[in-house]
Amino acid sequence: MQSLTKKIAITIITGIIIIVFGAWGMGDLFSDGNKNIIAQIKDKKVYTKDYIESARNYVNKKNKTELTDVDHSLILNDLLAEKIYEKFAEDLGIIINDDALAYYIKSLDNFKDSNGKFSRVEYEKFLLLNNLNVKKLEERLKKELIKNLVATVFTNGVSSTDYHKKKIENEFLKQVKAEFYQIENDEKISNEKIEKYFNQNKKKFSLGELREGEVAKLDNKTLGFEKENDQFYKLLNSIENDVVNNLNYINLKKKYNIKTSFIEQINRKGINKNRLLSEQKQFTETLFSLNENFKTEIIEIKNVKYLVHLKNIIKDYKVKLENGIEKEIQNILNYEKNKILAKNITESDDDNIFETSAEKYNLKIENVFFKNILDNNKIFSQKNVEKIFSTEENKVLSINEKNKIYILKINKISKNKNKIDNLDKILKNQTKQEFKTLILRDLDAYLIKKYPINLNERVLNQVKNSF
Repeated sequence: MQSLTKKIAITIITGIIIIVFGAWGMGDLFSDGNKNIIAQIKDKKVYTKDYIESARNYVNKKNKTELTDVDHSLILNDLLAEKIYEKFAEDLGIIINDDALAYYIKSLDNFKDSNGKFSRVEYEKFLLLNNLNVKKLEERLKKELIKNLVATVFTNGVSSTDYHKKKIENEFLKQVKAEFYQIENDEKISNEKIEKYFNQNKKKFSLGELREGEVAKLDNKTLGFEKENDQFYKLLNSIENDVVNNLNYINLKKKYNIKTSFIEQINRKGINKNRLLSEQKQFTETLFSLNENFKTEIIEIKNVKYLVHLKNIIKDYKVKLENGIEKEIQNILNYEKNKILAKNITESDDDNIFETSAEKYNLKIENVFFKNILDNNKIFSQKNVEKIFSTEENKVLSINEKNKIYILKINKISKNKNKIDNLDKILKNQTKQEFKTLILRDLDAYLIKKYPINLNERVLNQVKNSF
């Protein structure tokens, strides 16, 4: 028996959290004969091809250069969740026929026009943009519909209570008055420490694969026309046909006398060798979609067509300790010092530590007032505001906001007494939503026990290593 422990959240199209594998128990490993099966839940199987396809989609969607263990866990759990839902839906007698799927597809905003009606054009555009065929998309949407229906079966009919509504009302009307300052330690780090950190963390500064290319703007002026006319569109169509037919790039340029400019070396995130966001970042996605067999593509950006050619692939660009990286390391080391200082402040028993630390390090104290939990004052993220609202009065806490460390003291917690339109309706809806979340958490535990997962870890590791 093999047991793994992971904390992974799986979400469906509605945004409801359905499965949280708090303790992910695995069944017996398979025999060596199942070389193309990664996992099995009852009669449902996750094949290696399923994992590879999902991983590639994940890489493209997240624009990643490599996959971490967390990434692989998310990919695997997504596939396992699909199989659990498929099996559970069968046990519940839920069947998705063509009419039900068509109705669901027509209800999705992705496929609606500006008038809110289903548009075949928008549907086909979605297929093209996401490199999907009809069968593959409809299979995906069918799985999402099953998840929605299972959730609805268990949460339909949930209503609010006065007790819980009052509890949520107190949280909803809560206001917080606080003071804060930013810890700004920007001391000079020695060259020895910078060099040591670089040598120990070279992989962290890797830019990954770099690509360079050429680009030409295909508008009427660059192609020799005073305005966009029939001859211009005819020539443009001829160029597109030659690109589709994979005409040699040099011959293509000569045939149409196309003048190109250079695209500097950039990685998947559009970062250049100087570790700056490239001014040519708009061509990143195209460069990384091309390969040795198909090196040229025509794309459209803001109604303008461009000819993009992949010129060179640098698989493993060797980074050197240069000015850009030295500055990054200095910021990292100072940030770590700031974190230690923040920890010392927040864990101190001194009731006046907030004020004395500000005076000691010459830090400017600022006031802030949060009207409600959704009011971030354009300073802190929603996650950090929620942390502030969960802190008691007179307590001191540290906030990490975009690699900046803030120390904040809660001065006063009050209740908003102003009239709010539709407050009763808002509170009822929120109470119902919280009840639904609790029910779905219980469903999580039930599903994990009902459908044990048999994992072929050897095959899984082989597939993971291939990435």
